[in-house]
Amino acid sequence: MRESLILRVAAVLLIVLTGIAPAAALDNLTADPVRIEEMTHDLCTFERSSESKDRTAAATYIAAAMEERGLSVSTGRFAYTNCYFDPPLALSSNIIGVREGETDRIVIISAHYDTVHGTPGADDNAAGVATMLEVARILNATPLNQTVYFIAFGGEETGLDGSRRWLADNQDIHGRTVVAINLDCIASGDRLLITALPQHRGILDALPPSACVEETPAQLLDAARGDEISFRAAGIPALRIYERDSHAIIHTPDDRPERLNYTLAAECAGIVAGTVVGLDAGGDEPEIDLSIENGTAFFTTPNGAPVEVIVDGTSLGAVPSGSVTLPGGVHTVEAVTYSPTGAKAVATATGEGVGIVPPAVSGSAVTIPWGDEIEPGEDIPTQLALSAAVPLSYRIDRPEEVLRVDGYFDGILIRDLENGLAVIPAPGQHSFTVAAYGADGSVLGVDRADFLLLQYGKVDIDGGLLEVDETGGIACSASARTHTRTYTPGERYWVVVGCDYRDTAEVFLQMAEFRVDGPGGRKYECRFFDMPVLNDTRQSEIVLLLDPEGPGTYHWTISCSEGGHRAAETGSLVLR
Repeated sequence: MRESLILRVAAVLLIVLTGIAPAAALDNLTADPVRIEEMTHDLCTFERSSESKDRTAAATYIAAAMEERGLSVSTGRFAYTNCYFDPPLALSSNIIGVREGETDRIVIISAHYDTVHGTPGADDNAAGVATMLEVARILNATPLNQTVYFIAFGGEETGLDGSRRWLADNQDIHGRTVVAINLDCIASGDRLLITALPQHRGILDALPPSACVEETPAQLLDAARGDEISFRAAGIPALRIYERDSHAIIHTPDDRPERLNYTLAAECAGIVAGTVVGLDAGGDEPEIDLSIENGTAFFTTPNGAPVEVIVDGTSLGAVPSGSVTLPGGVHTVEAVTYSPTGAKAVATATGEGVGIVPPAVSGSAVTIPWGDEIEPGEDIPTQLALSAAVPLSYRIDRPEEVLRVDGYFDGILIRDLENGLAVIPAPGQHSFTVAAYGADGSVLGVDRADFLLLQYGKVDIDGGLLEVDETGGIACSASARTHTRTYTPGERYWVVVGCDYRDTAEVFLQMAEFRVDGPGGRKYECRFFDMPVLNDTRQSEIVLLLDPEGPGTYHWTISCSEGGHRAAETGSLVLR
């Protein structure tokens, strides 16, 4: 599990669920806690942090276990931002095991296998990987219509690198994915928590009964995050299964396999397997109606099912009021709803908005508990990072006087705003205004928060390797290559260049210089000085940030020099 001081929202529905899968279909889905324990112990024998070479052995172990369970296995490699470059530009891997189905519907089950340095990483997250593999084993003999992906992600602890990279490289499956279920810290204590955004809460109806799933408040602001954030940012319904009992030991040497509750992990495996079976029924596509009239988008479902409203790519969450009023200009609106088995219906309409101006900040009847209004020319005080969802939350200070609360998000009017509505905006600057009205229609109070959503679509690129070797005379070398990717608006790239300086000649007061000339004239350099008498062998990196404005070819030139020797190479990123 990755920890960070970020703001994020999740709706949590934690009850003893009745489930929709037939009881007979669940009879053979019994997980074995002994198997989970054995695999957890095995994984903890590998040092799985980003700087460890053992993580390759761990990946090989996971791939072999997937093959034993009849999965078609592949790997996806990617560069770490914080890595060592011997061998040149260390890489991590995602391990993907696929069980092909008869339809184009996909369910993804994931767990990260990397750790931070200095911990065995038993609950975080060897047990999660072992539980995922146990799900694959117990589903092996169960006929399924949908395709199931089992993914062990690397790079979660360094910033969700593995899941973000895999989703960027596999955009063709986003629309076909029913749900992604992420397992992260699931084997401490005796209770499991399951989170989903409000717009995807209906997926929880597919969970089988379990006494280990308990009720908790509906809204949650949390500083913890995991790979489910990457799926939510991609618009894919995602569940996270976890527990809180391990928070005192994760990222410490005490996160050891002998401390865990493998009966709870086995219960988790049964819940996940039962959910896959419950979703496999498919069923009829739900119905939804959408129209735009006089600048307002109206949406309804025959059975009153939640509707996710997406305006120009920004998800406004599950809007219960049945309408939103659009700002001026032409806008594309999507209305999305799901059946209890994950069948998805999408209605799309394009129309003109009317440009309603939010009222000015005034009064004290309502306040936003995070963020502040900014004046022209001021810096944005609130920055949210690595968060897919943002809560449109507010606090009513005089509830006896307030009849209704309306919200404005980037100029979109949401009448009767539900407190804590989870929106998924694009990276960049945004504004949220909330207005409280009395019984006579008068404005009792208005508050506003401006914030900057930092990019959660960061992708690491192997920018090349620069080497200076003085072990047998001075030799300089440079290597780089061309990367080709699909352009994704808002995605940013960290071009990571490895620097490797080797000196066993005890050269006195020599200097090695590594330079990168990036796009837009940005220059980066690193210099290494020899120490008198002592060897001075070093490895480091230079990172340049590439923020492309659109499709095209972007180049960077890397060079290194020592004395009169020099080497240079050009790398490229082609965005189509």
